[in-house]
Amino acid sequence: MALSARRALQVLDFLTVNERGTFTLSELSKALDVSPGSMFAVLKAMGDGGYVSRHPRHKTYTLGPAVLAAGHAAAGANPVIGMAREELATLAASTGYECSGTVMVGRDILCIAVEGKPTGRQLELAPGQRIPLQPPFGQPFMAWMAPAELRERILEMPTDLHERVTDYLQSYGPAVRQRGYTVGLDDPNPVRRSLTHDLAERPNDLGLREALLKQFFDDQPNYAVLEVDPDAEYTVGNIAAPVFDPDGRVVFCLTLLHLGKLVGKEIATAAQPVIASAQLLTRQIGGRAPAHDWNEPL
Repeated sequence: MALSARRALQVLDFLTVNERGTFTLSELSKALDVSPGSMFAVLKAMGDGGYVSRHPRHKTYTLGPAVLAAGHAAAGANPVIGMAREELATLAASTGYECSGTVMVGRDILCIAVEGKPTGRQLELAPGQRIPLQPPFGQPFMAWMAPAELRERILEMPTDLHERVTDYLQSYGPAVRQRGYTVGLDDPNPVRRSLTHDLAERPNDLGLREALLKQFFDDQPNYAVLEVDPDAEYTVGNIAAPVFDPDGRVVFCLTLLHLGKLVGKEIATAAQPVIASAQLLTRQIGGRAPAHDWNEPL
């Protein structure tokens, strides 16, 4: 991708996540690690196209009207997203939990919507925020991914971690597919939470991605739950279930957030509403679960 195009996309992502903010050229330049001269050229082209708007007096930038038009067109081309947003609102109201909806875009997970009252227990997820599609994140997408595609994604990760990532996915994938949902714990690691916060601001920083992946493997039991002990107590950060399209791909992920302390035997009960919502959406779009050869080696 051309450098100028990549920078324009970074501006769009940043302004989307920070939709209520206004930013000067220097603030955008610093946040995205782009020189002021290059940032000026990018903003000029985006402004000419209506993708950003510049306040005539304050000299600050926000998203422009062309983004709204593109959003309407994207909603029409991806009807499952509109249906899922409605289901998220229903799920949040019925469970009392905050709920998020995400999709897979390239090497990332993109947050599409968040419903329900924020709890403030962890770093809040915002629409437009990108998270790396790598352990410990994105398990619903990777657990049902075709082995050949999963192998390609593993090869994109740091070479010294290939074996650890492969072993993890080979053990975690079957556990997730068997129970039909993923379970993640509230993350007590301040270093990893700081890395996650930094990645929300700089999602394309390869050094941060690698650092987050290594931090996960240094403290794996404190986030992802492979086997649930029915008598143990967990501080559950999220429970997620996939929505499948007609080709058996995970087209959307529904997630309950910040569930708090639950005994293991309570987790399956807590997961039922999100599983039901995911199954309903899958049925509405004529989707199906994939039938890959799960014995194919990674």
